[in-house]
Amino acid sequence: MFRPVVLLASLLAFAAPASAVERLRVHGSNTIGETLAPALAQAWLGTRGCGAVTRQDRAPGEFVLSGAACGIEIEFATHGSSTGLKDLMAGATDIAMASRPVSPEEVERAGALGRLDMAPQEAVLALDGVAVIVHPDNPLRRVRVDQVRALFDGSARDWSALGGSGPVRVHARDEASGTWETFRTLVLGEHTLRADATRYESTAALARAVAADRNAIGFVGFAGIGPARALAIADAGVAMAPQPLRIAVEDYALSRRLYLYRPAQAGALARAFVDFSLSAAGQRIVEQVGFVSQDIRAFGDAVREDAPDDYRALVRGAERLSLNFRFNRNGQLLDSKTERDVARLAEFMQREANRDRRLLLLGFADPDETSAYLERALSNDRVDYIAGLLERLGQPVHVLRGMGGSAPLASDTGAQGRLRNRRVEVWVGPPGSARVDAAPLARTP
Repeated sequence: MFRPVVLLASLLAFAAPASAVERLRVHGSNTIGETLAPALAQAWLGTRGCGAVTRQDRAPGEFVLSGAACGIEIEFATHGSSTGLKDLMAGATDIAMASRPVSPEEVERAGALGRLDMAPQEAVLALDGVAVIVHPDNPLRRVRVDQVRALFDGSARDWSALGGSGPVRVHARDEASGTWETFRTLVLGEHTLRADATRYESTAALARAVAADRNAIGFVGFAGIGPARALAIADAGVAMAPQPLRIAVEDYALSRRLYLYRPAQAGALARAFVDFSLSAAGQRIVEQVGFVSQDIRAFGDAVREDAPDDYRALVRGAERLSLNFRFNRNGQLLDSKTERDVARLAEFMQREANRDRRLLLLGFADPDETSAYLERALSNDRVDYIAGLLERLGQPVHVLRGMGGSAPLASDTGAQGRLRNRRVEVWVGPPGSARVDAAPLARTP
């Protein structure tokens, strides 16, 4: 009688560790998965008392992080944004990492997973900019989007087209990459990449190759510039380098968002990991790795060189905050990032150091969105809407002004350009109690 009981107990003890292991699968973007997601995962496991975390590499771009003390394993597969979203729809991953937004077709295919383009299924993890990189000794410092297009589609095959010399050698991310999808959308449009371009799955490998060749050009995420040098890019206005403020407010021509996607009925581990990644602790890691976090900061001397006079007058003495409010494809409703940003802004303004400062909201419309008269009305509506959301949280707004279609950021050649132009900028000024509402609209003859 005694021996079978001992044997059964031994078998149960042997089986317990395997059954107790909890697994979280995180698949998708190499931009996120190469460094950022593992750093977030290691810190998150630490908050759960997992002790030492070990890494087991299984194949190129595939590895497992294990916290033995807590029985959690996190499986990573970093083969591109499209593969992560495909795995999410197939039930092969719990979280998809993407360096581009989900497409309308993917939203439709997701079906029972819930609306992937809405919170909480869609979460903006960080801000990034696609940097166009060259060898450090390349004399070129700034370039227009159309010139970048010519270099990558083969219209310009020699650097002499831009004042240099020698054949242009093109390096690009592979087809599964969200960085490639972003670059194709924002730069190439209907054009195709040179057939002889060298393609890479790894951001780091691409940056190293460009830095080793004086005639090379490529593109990577902001955090992956490495030993190469990034060019300043111009679209509708002045050329801007991929700097933290310009990326945070998405003024930089090739700014983008990095996303985590999960099903509406996600498991507890997936929800907890996403929540940690968006927390203050997670956003600190975003910055440490080299991306741009969503923590709000104030920047002085932030007025663009080409800003109109009335714009300059409104923000004189004010500082630009590191967030913009964007409006989605229909031009009216805000995107999935807004709710969190409104709460972040209210919390920032209610800190002791900011309580007496004036909050300024400047609204903008796309120049081709409607008539010149209605542009001002539409931009006024946008600042009123954001002000209403803030006032529900107890945060007053002191200056509201619709700027119409002035100071465009993009040349309006497509949906992404129009999205960048439809915005509300946020500034903070010195203390003052007077509220300035939108200026009366000029009457047309």
